[in-house]
Amino acid sequence: MKLNLSGKFLLMIAVVLAVGLSAFVAMSQHLDSQQSVNQDANKAVLKRLEEIQAAAESLDPDKVFSFVLENDSGALIQNGKLFLTRSEALDATKQGFQNLKKVEYHFNQQHVTLLSPTIALAVGEGTSSITTEDDRSFNRQFAQTVVLLLTNGEWKVLHAHRSFPP
Repeated sequence: MKLNLSGKFLLMIAVVLAVGLSAFVAMSQHLDSQQSVNQDANKAVLKRLEEIQAAAESLDPDKVFSFVLENDSGALIQNGKLFLTRSEALDATKQGFQNLKKVEYHFNQQHVTLLSPTIALAVGEGTSSITTEDDRSFNRQFAQTVVLLLTNGEWKVLHAHRSFPP
């Protein structure tokens, strides 16, 4: 079969279109797959944050810190105070839980940004409700930022920053 110049040109355009369409479909499938991975990671990070919140609401600082990595470069900043190590942060949290009967956290908003497949940044704000052992109650606004790392298949806290504006 002989193709004239316009036939060769049309064949070349058809091949280019077929290759381009195949590339587009492959890229689209990759993006869909990546979005699914990102959604799964976001859900896993939010689930981990819920576990930490539940431990805090149970007034169990050891359980809270079971989700925190060893860190000696800035484990926690709370209300302008830097706790360099995980141990210092745990001690401060234990002290903060003393004389509390009940604590609840209600988030107005919470957002997760994947900085890489293994690093997540979670930010949020809300209200904490605290009842002391002598039955005094307080409600305070809070904001927090948490950096989490995916380590051995688990999201763990590397650094947290919490503030309770006056």
